[in-house]
Amino acid sequence: MLILVAHGSRDPQWRSSLEGLAEAVKAKMQNEEVLIAFMQFDGPTLSDVVKEAVQAGHESLRLLPLFMASAGHVDKDIKPLINDLARTYSGVEFILMTPVGEDDLFPRLIVDITTAMSGPS
Repeated sequence: MLILVAHGSRDPQWRSSLEGLAEAVKAKMQNEEVLIAFMQFDGPTLSDVVKEAVQAGHESLRLLPLFMASAGHVDKDIKPLINDLARTYSGVEFILMTPVGEDDLFPRLIVDITTAMSGPS
């Protein structure tokens, strides 16, 4: 199972955009369940999503932080929370992936987006 971990916002449009992203990812990953969890302001929380996943029988959870860098929420909030969750769900494998902004593919994505937007020269 893949869990997208996002910041959270009180703005419903922001939430709608992220839910759309989760659905698009899920459509491309046909054989994998994709859920989204929020760190602040909104739910479900990461703890809620992990509990739901474990109750559904998932034993391996990949967590993809939708953040630009590890500093902040990833290092200060997500990593300690995963440690707590790993103690609570000792039989579950937690795989914390690189935040999207630090992934080696991210610069290529920016180039692809800006190239597609600029059109032919």
